[in-house]
Amino acid sequence: MRCTKCSGELPDGSKFCNHCGAAFSAPSPSALPSAPPPPLPPIAAAPALPVRTPGPDEPETQLWKGSISPKSYLHWWVLWALWVVFVLYVLFGLIPATSRHPWVVYTFLGMVALPALYLGWILLVNRLAVRYRLTTYRFFRETGIIARKIAELELIRVDDVQVSQNLFQRLVNVGTVTIISTDATDPRMDVRGIENPIEVKEQIRTCVRKRRGKAVHLESI
Repeated sequence: MRCTKCSGELPDGSKFCNHCGAAFSAPSPSALPSAPPPPLPPIAAAPALPVRTPGPDEPETQLWKGSISPKSYLHWWVLWALWVVFVLYVLFGLIPATSRHPWVVYTFLGMVALPALYLGWILLVNRLAVRYRLTTYRFFRETGIIARKIAELELIRVDDVQVSQNLFQRLVNVGTVTIISTDATDPRMDVRGIENPIEVKEQIRTCVRKRRGKAVHLESI
């Protein structure tokens, strides 16, 4: 080191100058250059969160279709058969043979045939004019033969599904499925006279739960 007054050479750590006798103090620790702080460890980058994007909606596919079954009119045909027995009993059991003129016989035969023709006509018209379809998103009811009217119901709006059957319908496994919903135009849709009504009801219920589950998933995203 050197003296600050005479610039003489001095040993390190000296407090007095050997040449001029000047006194001086050693530099304070704060004046000494400080060592640079150790580098901080690198901060690990946070893992990227996966981005949840809803997948494309599945295409709308048809799951079931049907119409009014002839077996749904079984109870009416049973009543017609009883009517036939009654008419024939009156004709051949209560009316004497001498009084059975041709016009009497034709009248009684007409009383037998007209109800059968009426039931057959009603069944044919209803079977051709009313059709039902179930898809993964909606339920359709189509009515009409020449003109056509289509009523559709979004499955996500369905609140309840019911099945009703009378005794004869239970024997042949037909019935009416009633769909209760929040639809403004048709809150109660009756699907009449279809086969396997309980299976159709469960199929509708499964589709409704599936649609609502997907709607809740998309809302949570």
